[in-house]
Parts: sequence; C-alpha cells; structure tokens
Amino acid sequence: MSARPRVSVILASYNAWEHLERCLRSLLEHTTSADLEIVVVDNASADGTPERLPVAFPSARLIANDHNAGFARANNQGMAAATGDLLLLLNSDTYVEDDVIGRAAAHLLARPGIGMLGVDLRFPHGRRQHVANRRLSVRRSLVERLWLYKLIPRARRGSYLLGGYWEEDREIEVDWLAGAFMLLRPALFARSGGFDEQFWMYGEDSEWCMRLRRSGVRILYAPRIGIVYHVGAASSDLLWTERERLARCHRGGLDAYAAVHGQARGRIYHAAELAGAAVRWAVHATAVRARGSEYHAAQADFYGWLARLFAAEVVRRARR
Repeated sequence: MSARPRVSVILASYNAWEHLERCLRSLLEHTTSADLEIVVVDNASADGTPERLPVAFPSARLIANDHNAGFARANNQGMAAATGDLLLLLNSDTYVEDDVIGRAAAHLLARPGIGMLGVDLRFPHGRRQHVANRRLSVRRSLVERLWLYKLIPRARRGSYLLGGYWEEDREIEVDWLAGAFMLLRPALFARSGGFDEQFWMYGEDSEWCMRLRRSGVRILYAPRIGIVYHVGAASSDLLWTERERLARCHRGGLDAYAAVHGQARGRIYHAAELAGAAVRWAVHATAVRARGSEYHAAQADFYGWLARLFAAEVVRRARR
C-alpha cells in the first residue's frame, strides 16, 4: 500500500444528478490526503445522470443499471467493482468541506482491529444526524419505548442507547452505522457478501452491521474526525411521502432483526415494538385529554400511526 491510501467511493444514484454533481465536486476538491476511485452505480435515472457523468467526471466509473435495483444491490455492485485499499459507501446527496475522507481513511488504516468506521454526519444547517446505534434488541426496544431508560444513571444511559440519547462527543465502538457513510476494509465485503439484497432500501445497513458484529468485526464511530454533510433522503423523496418512508424504515428494522436472529425471535421483537408504540400512544393521548398540549397531540398522532403500522404488519406477515 502506498503512503496515500486509495479510497473507492461507491455512490448509488437515482435521479439525483444535482446532488451527485455537488458531492463529487466536493470530494475531488477537498480530498487532499487520499486518492479516490469514484464508482457510481446508477439505478436507471431519467434525469440524464448516465449521460452527464462521463462528461462532467471522466475519471469516474459508471455502472448503469437498466432498472432501479435498489440501494443494497447497487452498493454491492459498486463494492464488487472497486479496487481501492478501502471502500466508502456514501450517499449521493452528501458533500464535504474539507479533507474528512482522507482523515477518516488514515484513522481506519491506523486501527487494524477496526473493520468499519463512521464520522459525524450533519444536515446542511448543522443539526447532527444520529447514525451510531446499538444493535436492535427486544430489551432495548422496551427500555426505550417504555421510558425505562430514565431509570438508568445518566452516565450510562447514552452509551447504552446511543442514537439521539448521547452527546456524540467521543470515539466509541457501536453495533451499526447508518448506510449514508460507511468506510470499511474490502475484506469485509469479500467475506460477508455485503448487503443482503432481499432488502431493497431500509434495514440493509443494520442487518449487515449486526451480521458483521456477530462474526467479530469491530465498528467504530469517530465524530471528531470531521463532518460529512447529508441533505437527506434525496432519492426516497422522489418515491414516497414522509410517512411512507418512515413505514419502510420501521419495516426494515423488523426484517433486519428477523434476518439476523430468526423468524421466531423476530416475532417477539415485533411484539415489543408494537407494545411500546401502543403504550406511548396511550400515554400521550391521555395527556392530550388532560392538558390539550400540541406536543402530546403530535406524539399521540405519530405513535398511534406507528402502532397501527406494527399491528397491520402482524396480519400481513401471518398471511405470507
């Protein structure tokens, strides 16, 4: 390996040329301490991406699908074609403002015991996105949904739950990272086969990471390396409403847990998620009647919808 690592950046793209162009220009402008191999897997975009990419970025490699193969399949295609020292799965609606990719690559290569790394991901206005997570579990679901985490000392609460429950101010090993930014060693893909392609979009990142963790792979979240800005859901917004996207996200979580732990335990996890959502709805609905609070009304509306979604999933899955 040369002194400058070669990072293969894999971007799955669907009708996102404006975001993709900004992403690639920022990578090429600001990545100064690593060499980049750009691999764009286009899922049959109708916005001219396959035609524009070779003109605007002649050094980029294009894999053009003739249909929308989904996020998991597209990223697997990109990883299979990549030749770098490291692989970076990056959403097409991201951008950087400094050499964060080079620093992340150096940090991972300096830690031979770590297989995958994530950095600070933020919306353009600066709000942090919660991308570092603990594994999906029945216990953790109930602890969170039933507010039992309030019984955990504050010093331990954040490390136990992660997500939005901690300050994200230090390096920490996690169980899974959101798929918008995953820097990893190629051996992980070669050994595991990458994302489970039964997942079209949502759930594939948690399933793969939990599968890797069960095989002993260590995953590191290192927010102090720097910030990657993520516009958020550029492609999914073209396909679904916000509630439809959330529904797919929650279904993906149910599927990811079942894929890792089996269908029997998957049904227990599903029941825990349903019970938690129902309890939260009941508490907030009661508060609305007692206080008339707009906050509790919004929460009751959301958790009522979520409980109905989980209940409908019980019926749908029983009919499979």
